[in-house]
Amino acid sequence: MSTLSIHNLQGIAAYNNQIEIPAGHELHCTSGRYRLPNYAANNKPASAYVGELILNTDTATLEVWTGDRWAVCGGGNRGGSQSNPAFSAKDAYEQGNQSSGQVWVSIPGSGAFQFEYDATDRYGTGDNGWIKYDAAFFGANNSAIAYTVYGSPSNIIPAFNTNSTTSTSNDTIGQGTHRIGREQTHSGGNSLSTIRCALPKMTKCKFTSSRTAGGFHTADFGAFTQNFSGIVNNSPYQNNGAGYWTVVFSGNASGSFGSDMLILDNGDLRSGNGSYSVNTNVLSFGSERGSSTQIPQIIWGTTDAYGEYCYTTAWELWLH
Repeated sequence: MSTLSIHNLQGIAAYNNQIEIPAGHELHCTSGRYRLPNYAANNKPASAYVGELILNTDTATLEVWTGDRWAVCGGGNRGGSQSNPAFSAKDAYEQGNQSSGQVWVSIPGSGAFQFEYDATDRYGTGDNGWIKYDAAFFGANNSAIAYTVYGSPSNIIPAFNTNSTTSTSNDTIGQGTHRIGREQTHSGGNSLSTIRCALPKMTKCKFTSSRTAGGFHTADFGAFTQNFSGIVNNSPYQNNGAGYWTVVFSGNASGSFGSDMLILDNGDLRSGNGSYSVNTNVLSFGSERGSSTQIPQIIWGTTDAYGEYCYTTAWELWLH
C-alpha cells in the first residue's frame, strides 16, 4: 500500500480540470473526513453535473443536481407533510414536488396548510409550482389563518358577510366571502374599511373574483389613492375617496407601493352599483417575499363607504 501526501489535487485543462476514478475502482474515506462544497440558498451554482452534491447552509440540507434543479436528498422534501411544509409553491416545486395534487405550505404566523397544487408552468411564464388560495380554502381554515376586519368610523365596519349590507357579524366567514363598507351614513371625515388575510411566501400571483357593489348612495368607482402607510397600518387617510380595491402586500411595512404592493383591483372596473368581475394577468414582486416578521397579505378595502358597500362573492388567488 502506498501513501500519497499532497495539499492540492488538481485536474488538467485538457480534461476540463476533472479528476476521474475509473470504472471498477472506488474512492473510500475511512477514518478521515470528507467535506462537501457548501452554499447559501441564494448563491448555489446555476447548473452542475448530474449527481453533484452540495450542502445548503441556509436549510442545512444535502442537495443533488438532477439536471434542471437542486433537489433535497433523502426523500424528506419540504411540502410532503404537515410536519415538513414548503415555504412557498415555488419552494415546493424546487424541493421535488413535481406532480400536481396536494402540497403542504406554511403561512408565517398561522401554521402549515394543505393546498391544491399545480406543478406545471400554469400560466406559461416559465414558473412551475402554483398553489390555490381561494374563498373556500380560507373559509375552511379561517380559525387558523390570521385575518383582520377593520373599519373607521364604526359606521363602515366591514364583515365576512354577504347576507347583510349592515351586519358586522361574520356570518359567511366559513365560505370566505365578505363585504367591504357598510350601508350606513356617517358624519364624514377620513375613513377606511379593510379586510386582510395572511398569505404564504410568494413571488407571483394570478387573481380572479366576482363582486357586487350597492347601497342607498351610488358606489363611487375610480382609481384609488395609493396611500401605502394608511393601507398597511389601517390608518384612515381619505374623506369619501373612490374605488373598492384589492392588493397583495409583501409584508414589508418599511417599503413602498411600487415595490411592495401588487394591485389586483384598482377600484375602477365599473361605474355605479352592480356586479362585475376581476381577472388579472400574472403579477410579480420580482423576488420571493415574506418571512416570520414580514407576512404577506391580501387586502380588500375602500375609503368610499358613505352608505355604500361591495360584496366579494367569489375569489381565487394562485400563488407561486
